[in-house]
Amino acid sequence: MDDKGWTHHISPVRSAGAAEAIARRLGELIGARILVGGDRLPPEKRLAELFGVAVMTVRHSVAVLREDGLIETRRGRGAGTYVVADVLSRIGELTALHPYTLADVEELTAWRIAVSGEASARAADRASEAGLARMRELESAADAAVAEPEEYRTADAGLHLHIAELSGSRRLLEAEQGIQHELTRLLAGHPGGTGARSMPDQLHRALAAAIEGGDPALARAQFTVHAEATADLLLPFVQQPTGTAASH
Repeated sequence: MDDKGWTHHISPVRSAGAAEAIARRLGELIGARILVGGDRLPPEKRLAELFGVAVMTVRHSVAVLREDGLIETRRGRGAGTYVVADVLSRIGELTALHPYTLADVEELTAWRIAVSGEASARAADRASEAGLARMRELESAADAAVAEPEEYRTADAGLHLHIAELSGSRRLLEAEQGIQHELTRLLAGHPGGTGARSMPDQLHRALAAAIEGGDPALARAQFTVHAEATADLLLPFVQQPTGTAASH
């Protein structure tokens, strides 16, 4: 299927500001690596049904994403609307127009610890054997992709989204999608080197082991270590307050 099952992440939107909300939601799915370069969007009529709006509303939303350079509409053979192949580069260009600051990274890290830390704790308490097996597969995929920034970003996002799914909370999963979207925006221009991505605290073994061990408190603590390590990776690339240097 063209949609790879991602359309279950879509729900109807309110009529007021619906076009903007739809564009924002689709952009978030792209940023969270649920939709990646080359993926085909459903026809506008189908999107309108999924979001519970008129086709014209969807058409406006698609136009916004097209203007941002995140999607393209092809004619002729293989006609349809697709996520552009170099979407991470385009996200990096858009992010550069409004660079992140030290305060942004600190706020994102606090958000991650609150949301993803709780998701990790709940996953440790609730995950099934099948869910844990899938987590191990995703962890291995992320570890194998450390040398390729784009592949690693996709695998890393997929792992954290799966942990959020294991929490059993739809709200935590939706919040995690927003978090991964923000991380993609931050990392698109400055993904870090292979060495940085290979550091123990950047890898996921300790976090996965805590979840596998059914230890919610340890899972939450290990996620905090992981989130803070990611923040340290990002800090050299964000705007610092005038006269201030990052210290860690």
